[in-house]
Amino acid sequence: MTKTRLRPRYTYKSKDPKNVILEQIGDKLKENTFSLEGQVVQEHAFVRIPEKDQHYWSPELHIWVREEEQETVVFGVMGPKPKIWTMFMFFYTAVLTLWFFGSSYGIIQLWLEMDAPFLWSIPAGLVATALVYGAAQWGQYKGKVQMLVLKSFIDDAMS
Repeated sequence: MTKTRLRPRYTYKSKDPKNVILEQIGDKLKENTFSLEGQVVQEHAFVRIPEKDQHYWSPELHIWVREEEQETVVFGVMGPKPKIWTMFMFFYTAVLTLWFFGSSYGIIQLWLEMDAPFLWSIPAGLVATALVYGAAQWGQYKGKVQMLVLKSFIDDAMS
């Protein structure tokens, strides 16, 4: 996890069939060596930190297993709870939309040689984007230990 990513992704390939891999994941959850909670539903597995250990930035791991031609591929996506992810996507969308339209309007005002107060939306949009990105990075920092536990879980389940 040295790269800066909003939602780290993992891919594993195996010769085992899909149902065996899902069973391994379910067994690892039942063993509870990692003190994690979760469930296996059809070809998906959802793994999370127990509620008593969760905080606002606690990550979750969503795993899905798909059989391809000669192998089974296991995909894992780690990220915040869905409500946190939705909130951040809303903030990014709102900030970038306001920045785009405000800066467009300000540039048009400038070209028409009018007063261009909307040009302030350019630096304001950059600052707001940096703040939202910084908050996301702070959240990843706060959840790093728990992310490592989830990563260890999937590594162990796939070995």
